[in-house]
Amino acid sequence: MIRTLIIGSGLLVLFSCVYFLAFSSDTLWFFLLELRHIVIETPTYLVITAIVSVFSVIYIYKTYNYRRVLRQTNLELHRLQGQLVELDLSAYLDNGTGLANRFKFLEMLDTAMAEGQGNTALCILDLDDLKNINDTLGHHVGDQVISIIAQRIKLSLEHNDSADIFETHIFRIGGDEFAILINGISGAKDIAPILKKLLKNIRRKIELSGERISVGVSIGVSISPEHGTCSDSLLKKADMAMYKVKESGKHGIAFFKPEYLRELEYRVHLEQELTQAIQRGEFEIYYQPVIDIATEKELGFEALIRWHHPVRGLVPPDDFIPVAEQTGLIVPMGKWIIQQVCSDLSLLQVTNPEYYIAINIAPQQLADHGFVHHVRSILASHSLSPKQIHFEITETTLMNADSDNLGVLRELNNLGIKLWIDDFGTGYSSFSYLHKFQFYGIKLDRSFIEGVVDSERSQNIVKGICAMGDALKLELLGEGIEQPEQAEFLLKQGCFKVQGYWYAKPMSLPTLNMWLANRNENVAIDVIDQA
Repeated sequence: MIRTLIIGSGLLVLFSCVYFLAFSSDTLWFFLLELRHIVIETPTYLVITAIVSVFSVIYIYKTYNYRRVLRQTNLELHRLQGQLVELDLSAYLDNGTGLANRFKFLEMLDTAMAEGQGNTALCILDLDDLKNINDTLGHHVGDQVISIIAQRIKLSLEHNDSADIFETHIFRIGGDEFAILINGISGAKDIAPILKKLLKNIRRKIELSGERISVGVSIGVSISPEHGTCSDSLLKKADMAMYKVKESGKHGIAFFKPEYLRELEYRVHLEQELTQAIQRGEFEIYYQPVIDIATEKELGFEALIRWHHPVRGLVPPDDFIPVAEQTGLIVPMGKWIIQQVCSDLSLLQVTNPEYYIAINIAPQQLADHGFVHHVRSILASHSLSPKQIHFEITETTLMNADSDNLGVLRELNNLGIKLWIDDFGTGYSSFSYLHKFQFYGIKLDRSFIEGVVDSERSQNIVKGICAMGDALKLELLGEGIEQPEQAEFLLKQGCFKVQGYWYAKPMSLPTLNMWLANRNENVAIDVIDQA
């Protein structure tokens, strides 16, 4: 209706203009009259044919133009749809492995939990010690290893007896972390054989850059609805199970158990108590003497922290140090330990300026950028020589140390602090670090010492370690001495320094002072008797 009114108005304006011009010009007026005469004499069908022809041409042109525009629009729409598909795929794919990524994993996990049809197993896979490969062979090799492992996971799940029974989806959800969703299972017994085969396939040697690389994997499993029907809960419990494998020695499988949750709750509670203990000053340093076997004189002491819990009483370090390291509380705790040890050492050196104290250092402390400065300032404030403080680092700490951590160790070495490898032989091989780094000595782990009396195998291991230490001009110290025969065996191997319950248990500073006073008194009595 509106269009008709507009056309009519336009024609009216056109005719008005024509008649206006016609009245203003005789020539135009005669032309219009002549045109009217021709039109009247022309047969009606010709006029209609001409009008229809004109409108047909206009219609054909408009139709052609419309189809051309429509075709261009369809092509553009198709191109945009293709781009949307590519964007959608790239948003859900991991470029390094070609697997679905974390976004797709969370989406599919939420969908599976929402539908709630049957049992769904969530498996979290974390590659063990990939950092060592990155540090030694380079990140490009590490990336290739991840890609190979991803293909092994995929092939292992595709070529198993249950491939046609269960619906399986694989995802890469982190740098060295994968996830597997298995739908339609009846319980843990269905997937245990699948995961055992997967462990075996992943463990196979990988040959890259002229190296034969072996990679382990820690797998944690939770099952819905048995362990929960919420995505967050299921993921949390699978992570708990995976970390349980890490704590138990790595490269294995663990299915979630309710006690894992209780352990986590205990650790959270313990973390809160540790935070309060640091603020309230509930910690105390105990000292275990280091003895020279030949002279039976005390050379120094190892500092061992104890916790005076207001309810539980004296808590040994094995009960709280792992939690302190996991939560980062070991950093402020470690600063306090160094401060207290230096204060106590300055008092002990009044009777013997040659005393030293050894302190255990955690990996998190080496990652603290202000650690070296803090150590230097504490030594200066107590007027202590750096050589009177020894730091003990475990083999595992060394193997997991990055370039920054090793740089901190070199700074400490240059400062004059003596560095020991603690629990030597129990962790990863640290032979490579023995020739790269200037250590002062190695401590033989008690697990080797306890068997030297009646175990030929333990004797040979200790002999080998002592021979290596002597060849590298490293100091040797045997810990965990509980029998005189153990000390005698070590002395024959050239290990003169020992510590253990046979000589003295760890003790508080007041008790240590009494112990030292008694030893000095006994020495004085012996001298008088000899005179």
